[in-house]
Amino acid sequence: MSLSLAWQTADWIRLLRAPAPTSSDSPQAAAVPPSLDRLDRLFGPARIQQEGPPPATNLRLVLLGSFINADPARSSAIIRADDNKPRRILAGESISDGVRLHAVYRDRVEIERGGRLETLTFPHTRPSATVSPVMDAAPADGAIEALEGLQDENAAELRERMEALRKQMEESGGLPPDSPPEQPMESE
Repeated sequence: MSLSLAWQTADWIRLLRAPAPTSSDSPQAAAVPPSLDRLDRLFGPARIQQEGPPPATNLRLVLLGSFINADPARSSAIIRADDNKPRRILAGESISDGVRLHAVYRDRVEIERGGRLETLTFPHTRPSATVSPVMDAAPADGAIEALEGLQDENAAELRERMEALRKQMEESGGLPPDSPPEQPMESE
């Protein structure tokens, strides 16, 4: 029995060390890599990379502010649509039906409409030779009022959320007691 086991082990080791058999039927087929042209049809046409910003949009939108974050998903912009109140919109959110904010940059935003990207820039103001640079930098009164209104809305919304959270914590008994518990003294 030991002799049989030794013989089988020796055969097994010879099989493991032997080179893999090659197919003599099609030596040419193994040497030619598959054509990548046939694989292109599997995944659809390649997306064309645009150079530079997309074309300007013809939608009635006004860019009033842009807030850039290190995480592009947390960037946002203040946009006024069709002479309505300005809204703060996060990247990826819908501006209107079929239009969403795609990306936010310092000087512009990109919107996606119908699968195509378009650029929305800040309104252009005509430079005046007689106006000092400090006066040029001052925003229009309407823009200031719109931004203050937006800030007031955000503050009111924050107050409402804090009040709801406080009520929820009171109901669940999660509020800390008004007076701190007595701490043991060093002498005790």
